[in-house]
Amino acid sequence: MIDKNTLLAHVGRLLELAKARDTNQGVKVYEGALKKIGEASSQSEVEIFAEKLRHALAGIEAHGHFTSEEFEVVKAIRAMS
Repeated sequence: MIDKNTLLAHVGRLLELAKARDTNQGVKVYEGALKKIGEASSQSEVEIFAEKLRHALAGIEAHGHFTSEEFEVVKAIRAMS
């Protein structure tokens, strides 16, 4: 079971880190994820949005760049279950 608040904290951290390095990479994804996960009314919805987020993060990793600090957060999100 994915803890909604922990997931929100991780995504918020990714957003903060992206903005701190003045990149647009991932910002829309993170903002959208924060909104959708925050509005999720069931555990099932949290799980669905978490899976969509993982997919988006894989795309960013394949075609973009994470700093080492961002990648640690990404690994923590991937480890959530």
